[in-house]
Amino acid sequence: MPRKPRSLSSTNVYHVVVRGIDCQLIFEDTSDYTKYIDFLEKYKSDLQFDIFAYCLMSNHVHLLIHNPNTSLETIFRHLNTAYSTWFNKKYNRSGYLLQGRYYSEAVESREYLLTVIRYIHQNPLKSHLESFPGINYKYSSMYDYLHNISKIVNYNLISYLYSNPEQFIQHQSIHEDAECLDIENIRRRLTDEYARKLIIQECNCATVTEFQSLSLIEKELYLRNLHKKGISIRQLNRLTGIPKGVIDRTIAKHSSK
Repeated sequence: MPRKPRSLSSTNVYHVVVRGIDCQLIFEDTSDYTKYIDFLEKYKSDLQFDIFAYCLMSNHVHLLIHNPNTSLETIFRHLNTAYSTWFNKKYNRSGYLLQGRYYSEAVESREYLLTVIRYIHQNPLKSHLESFPGINYKYSSMYDYLHNISKIVNYNLISYLYSNPEQFIQHQSIHEDAECLDIENIRRRLTDEYARKLIIQECNCATVTEFQSLSLIEKELYLRNLHKKGISIRQLNRLTGIPKGVIDRTIAKHSSK
């Protein structure tokens, strides 16, 4: 089935989220954050795009990007591959690190642009990593703005949007229930390869086919847990051979409890 086309922005401004597969950590220590920023700096120069805001959290990244010259597809093909390869080599691991390519939403209006900037900068605050946006969490453009140290942020947009730095700083602390692109609301799209490994791991089966020999109670328990971990009903049907109707009823029965 072909992927649904992404919404294109008439302004070439996008809020982009990159996340670890199955919500796993993509930054383990300080050098990991630093390396990701180094890659951002490199490809920002090579591929000619601007970053207006960013925040690196332990298992995901928020970026506000202006890309009039290069497609998001090209940008994140380079960035994701470079960082994943570096991370896997450093930690002697293999396999996928990131969930899909990236998630994006078009930013079309000034009002929503202000909302997204504030939303990105409030990520560490909402995770109780600091008491005020940018005051001590170093892996956010808000920290860069306050200390004027960024190698990757284009400050011109903020100068244009706000009459003075104090207004900008005050605006970042305003609370609102903004419905921006968020990892909690992103529908997980696991590859079949990863989903198959997850089934074997969770169910202690030697093969996916062995899943069919489990008892009804075991199947129901595992189907529920696997669905919660991001494997779609259609994928479960395709990979395990369990009829889609059975999976639908199992998920619905446990969801209603």
